[in-house]
Amino acid sequence: MASIDHIEKLDALDKLGVVTYRTGITLFGIALILFSLAIADDIGLIIIENVHLMDFSLTLIAVSSAMSAANLHVYDKTVRLIITWAAWIGLVLLITIDSEQLIWLPIGFLCACFSGIALKESFCFKVIGLKAIPFLLCISILMLAIEVWLIAIICLFLSGIIFIFLAIQKWKMPLHFDIGNKANYQI
Repeated sequence: MASIDHIEKLDALDKLGVVTYRTGITLFGIALILFSLAIADDIGLIIIENVHLMDFSLTLIAVSSAMSAANLHVYDKTVRLIITWAAWIGLVLLITIDSEQLIWLPIGFLCACFSGIALKESFCFKVIGLKAIPFLLCISILMLAIEVWLIAIICLFLSGIIFIFLAIQKWKMPLHFDIGNKANYQI
């Protein structure tokens, strides 16, 4: 975890990486809300009548996962690898799986990535519900797999709201807080 007393000198790539990471978190929150609305629309719970909402939300989940996973700043390389590989596996599965019934599988890996990010960020922020994100996302994926739509929708929507609150807190802080001390990173 970064020390607020240490101010690391950031180059242009560091700044780009932090901005991309934070943008990924922001987009993931929005994507979860859109995904929950797309599911609600598909099952007739609400009427949006946007045939592209599901595809758009899945694309946004994929893009946000790649953005945050590629720019994750975690000192411990094992933790960093577990979080990033969950995203990469999820992205490959999302591209290769052609079945709507199995969409929960790649989304599960992408949510595992963001569960790790939520736990990482919970050490720095007191965002209400942030520590519940892994539980909420796990329940939502299980509910997607067994087609219990209402619980999945609620868990995804709540997770999206929590990620948006996290994103607001992240954007308020200086960029160097995300990097911490570069000397502490395991390579």
